Amino acid sequence: MSVPDLLIHLDQYAEYLQLRHPLTILEETSDPWPIGVATILSAHCADAAVNQAAPGFLQNFPAPDSVIGKTRDNLIRWLPRISHRGIKSDYILNWASYLMERHGDIEPSIDGLTRIKGIGRKTAAIILYRVKGIEEGLPLDTHALRVLDRLGWLRQTRNPSVREKQLLVIVPEGRRHRLHLILTHHGRQVCHARTPGCDACKLRNVCNFVCTPP
Repeated sequence: MSVPDLLIHLDQYAEYLQLRHPLTILEETSDPWPIGVATILSAHCADAAVNQAAPGFLQNFPAPDSVIGKTRDNLIRWLPRISHRGIKSDYILNWASYLMERHGDIEPSIDGLTRIKGIGRKTAAIILYRVKGIEEGLPLDTHALRVLDRLGWLRQTRNPSVREKQLLVIVPEGRRHRLHLILTHHGRQVCHARTPGCDACKLRNVCNFVCTPP
């Protein structure tokens, strides 16, 4: 089974057809400010913690200009349970300055966004899709990479940049965001790192990974 065929195969299951991004704000708006804030906060942090902290943070800082002149200490107190919240506060301040300079708009490319300190390629790809609807990149986290390696359909690598380049060649625009959601969801809910749920896996018959019996 090819990667594009994977999408067709899984689209028949309601669980995958109805997938939404686990960061609630990303499904509720196309405003660059809250989308950037939530995505920055989500790095190496549980989605549940971001979903809990982001609404209160954005209520107090509803627009980029509301944080201008603030320090990281002003922001940290509104980010309970967020990992690395000090450095992320700095990144949010950078994001605010960027949006202020561009009058609230963003550049329509990943390269443009990654010039902002604190915005990596994965974060930029998510922001670009959610704000502009452009699928230039294909975000991959550890869960998605684990699923791809176990399936064994592409050259083995744990390097997200190499894996993304492989996928961008074969997955057309219009399908990349769906694949991102599917791989991440499958890795989190079924293909766990230590105890993969092979018995419940809808890809078991086309996967190169062999579960070790209990």
